[in-house]
Amino acid sequence: MERPERTVATRAMHIARMLRTRFDFRARSLNLTRAQWQTIATISFHGGATQREIAEKLEVGSVTVGRIVERLELAGWIERRPDPADRRAYRLYMHPRSQPMLDRLATLGADEERIALEGISDAEREQLEHLLDRIITNLERNRCSTSSLAKLPEAANA
Repeated sequence: MERPERTVATRAMHIARMLRTRFDFRARSLNLTRAQWQTIATISFHGGATQREIAEKLEVGSVTVGRIVERLELAGWIERRPDPADRRAYRLYMHPRSQPMLDRLATLGADEERIALEGISDAEREQLEHLLDRIITNLERNRCSTSSLAKLPEAANA
């Protein structure tokens, strides 16, 4: 059996944790917490989404996102606009004045990716992206559910 610290999943989690930690440190120069920059990034990619939709994308509760959204709105980074189809819901948009901050976040992200991929050729990068896309496709095609997990041999031995 392969040592747990050498599995692909463990390496992927370690890389993700390192990237988040490094980005968090650098995003502090913009006075943003992890929760705030992740919410900002999600809203910038999914402008016009509801608070509930943003919470689902972030995999957190609506109340949690609601608190973050309130702070971001007070800071002038985002706007809440009434949903014309649902009086109870609001649609979230980036405020136009947030563009310089979004540009800084994009620069930080590009710089961290450059550092992470240092010494990797263009051909290796393309191959890595292809392999990661295949892993994502495999996992999306075989999404977990309670019934599918019950069928796994490990679940029977637990």
